[in-house]
Amino acid sequence: MRLLRPLSLRGRVTWTVLGLLAVILVVLFTAVDIALSARLHADARTRLTDRVALAGRLDPQLGAQQLVDRLRGDGVTARLCVRDGGGCVAAASDPAPPGRRFPAGGPARHRPTGARTEVPVETAGSVIFVRTGLRGNQVLTLSLDTTQITDALRRLIFLEVVGGLLALLLAGLAAARLSRAALRPLEDMTALAGRIAAGDRGRRLGHPRTDSELGRTAAAFDSMLDELEAALVTANAAEAGMRSFLADASHELRTPMAGLQANAELLLREELDRPDRERVAVAMIRETRRATRLVDDLLTTARLGQGGIRLATEPVDLARLAETETARARTLAPQLSFAVSADPAPVVHGDPVRLGQIVTNLLDNARHATPAGGTVTVTVRRDGERVVLEVADTGPGVPAIDRALIFERFGRGDTSRSRDTGGAGLGLPIARGLAAAHGGDLRYVDSPAGARFRVELPAAT
Repeated sequence: MRLLRPLSLRGRVTWTVLGLLAVILVVLFTAVDIALSARLHADARTRLTDRVALAGRLDPQLGAQQLVDRLRGDGVTARLCVRDGGGCVAAASDPAPPGRRFPAGGPARHRPTGARTEVPVETAGSVIFVRTGLRGNQVLTLSLDTTQITDALRRLIFLEVVGGLLALLLAGLAAARLSRAALRPLEDMTALAGRIAAGDRGRRLGHPRTDSELGRTAAAFDSMLDELEAALVTANAAEAGMRSFLADASHELRTPMAGLQANAELLLREELDRPDRERVAVAMIRETRRATRLVDDLLTTARLGQGGIRLATEPVDLARLAETETARARTLAPQLSFAVSADPAPVVHGDPVRLGQIVTNLLDNARHATPAGGTVTVTVRRDGERVVLEVADTGPGVPAIDRALIFERFGRGDTSRSRDTGGAGLGLPIARGLAAAHGGDLRYVDSPAGARFRVELPAAT
């Protein structure tokens, strides 16, 4: 039975409609046939009983032959016989009534003129008949052959079958055409999915109406394709970014590792005196620290990208933190001047270690970009619900074309922030990520001279 089931949705819909229509037609035709048969047989019985009543009224007025001729017709045959075995009066063409000649029992009772009594209707095969007694010991037999009714019902059933089959055929054709038109969006959806799978991306169904089930399905399908393509673009961009990140990280790590290898080989090959050995050892330590810091920065960058930075928040006096980090920068760059200007008690809620990392990265960026004799200024102030920290230097500044690049991983901008004079290009991206983790922001702002970076953080309540 499963092999006979149509595989397509259109076929299932068509066969379901035809099956339902066939059941409705069968029930309707059966009900019509039963009701019509009952009605026609009831009319036949009514004709016989009405003729019996008419015979009771005409019996005193007409003779036997006249009474028979008056009662017969319209399919009804009449026969008037004497009960004691006398002759019968009937039309020559009328057949003899079925059953016994006279009804069982005693002599028939005379029906009073105009009297109407219930006369039992008997059946013999396809013939129905009634017998009633008239005056003069006479018996009137009225009969009606129902063969014509049966034939008429058979012809009706034949016409119903033929008409029903034609109706089912036409309904099947109409249902197939209508279902094809109704399900066309599904076919379009299937064809579109095939083209997209073949590489023809960017196509959409574009169903104009969304007030129907198929229209809403088409709109949802288009939205799904938009989301999938956006996710694909994002995934491709993320993959490209990861490849670039790994390439840049490998390139950055190659420099300290190459220095370590060269110094180690120098120690093995040469017989160096103590000052030279100490110089090589100091260079190896410097390259090791450089590689360690780069690895730490890479780990921090990866955690920022995954939202995995954990902050141990507490109230932090940003002015005191700036003073501490500036003091460290003075020892690293004695050739520069450092100045701190702060409002009283600019407190924020944050992780003091991570906030210190933000300030350190900004100060490192400033001292690498500022030539000897320059000045680095740190300003901390309260601005409404925010605390603003600015680090400005008297270096060459950042050209407008490079201001977006410096916040990207391994982006350095101009040559003043190159690998030789600066870090790996991760300080500013890490500082911006940490500021965002605290609910703030880091951006570059215009300055009359040099570069100026502004950090805005929510003030502690």
